[in-house]
Amino acid sequence: MSTIVITTYGTLGDHLPFIALGKVLKTRGHQVRMVVNQAIHPYVLKAGLQVADVGRPQIGPQEAQRYAREWNHLPLLREESLETTKSVSAFDHNLIDSVDCVMEACHDADLLISCSLQKRVAAMTADIYDICWVESCVTPFFLCFPKSETENQASSGDSLQNTKDLNRLILAASPYLCELLPEYSHAHQTGFWFYEDPDWIDWQPSQELKEFVEQEPKPLVLSYSSVPVENPQEVVEIHVRAAAKLGRRIVIQQGWAGFNESHLPLDIERDNVMFLDGLISHNWLFSRAAALITHGGVGTIARSLCNGCPMLVEPLGNDQFYNALQVLRLGVGSVMDSQKLTVDGIANILQKKILTPDYKKRAVEVGEKIKAEQGLIEACDLIESWL
Repeated sequence: MSTIVITTYGTLGDHLPFIALGKVLKTRGHQVRMVVNQAIHPYVLKAGLQVADVGRPQIGPQEAQRYAREWNHLPLLREESLETTKSVSAFDHNLIDSVDCVMEACHDADLLISCSLQKRVAAMTADIYDICWVESCVTPFFLCFPKSETENQASSGDSLQNTKDLNRLILAASPYLCELLPEYSHAHQTGFWFYEDPDWIDWQPSQELKEFVEQEPKPLVLSYSSVPVENPQEVVEIHVRAAAKLGRRIVIQQGWAGFNESHLPLDIERDNVMFLDGLISHNWLFSRAAALITHGGVGTIARSLCNGCPMLVEPLGNDQFYNALQVLRLGVGSVMDSQKLTVDGIANILQKKILTPDYKKRAVEVGEKIKAEQGLIEACDLIESWL
């Protein structure tokens, strides 16, 4: 049995795949210790893994909502070029704190697995303790989207990854969704690491939810996952009115945006809208949805495809723009400017494109290929071979 430390940083979508990886490694007899921010500790403990704090700052729903403006990059990108824009986030990771936390967690470890954001700390820790280090990326944007010449020059000496570690880089995303750039051809693309909450094993929907979702016509689903928005009431109102215009019911996940019933306009029929709080089995929900409306997180997109659910992507920032491009490229959904949403615009693009048989057919075809992959098993085989 080996002791494996996993460290990652970001929101819920950045952590759940690594928790899934940790669970499988534990079933193979390894001791797994995760170094993550405090808001994620309950998920790690529920998975039966050891947990340690990664340092400041904490990123949870309340912190995200407090700084919701910083998650919307479109206004800033429209004012300045990509090469000159530098956004300072309230959630910039404190690397000094992280060094101490990761070092302490690795004092008796055999292997360290880190996300790309943690690679400087991870490389230094692995060198000090002389242990194996695996860099893993759950966001394909970093390994699949060409950088500008300026970005390449700035990052040419950025990585501490030395020659002997070049083959210890994993992309936890499907090649059916994205392809590695030539400069990352040494990376191992395993397919997605899908998280399954322990509560989902025996989970059954309430009778109210079951009846709401399974009646015809199938409902729309609105889910922004762990991404906040500046005006949640406006987002809810636009989408419920678009659903009403199409004669569709809509399921809205509360998520880190905090969508709730108080955001509904008074003239909207309450019986046609259902809000869901907490983690719910997306496999159950998306497989019964007519279409998903989402911010464009890669995990949400992957889960939607696995269930043959076409989607409308409304990206706000970070890798969501790249993910939206892949949805367009595959013909499994459409994209709208999240800052220029209108009721008529959403209703038209859903009716004329996303809800048509062609989009459904392509989503099912891509999803079948992704479902056939064994991303977690392949990743664990690789990790154990490096051990």
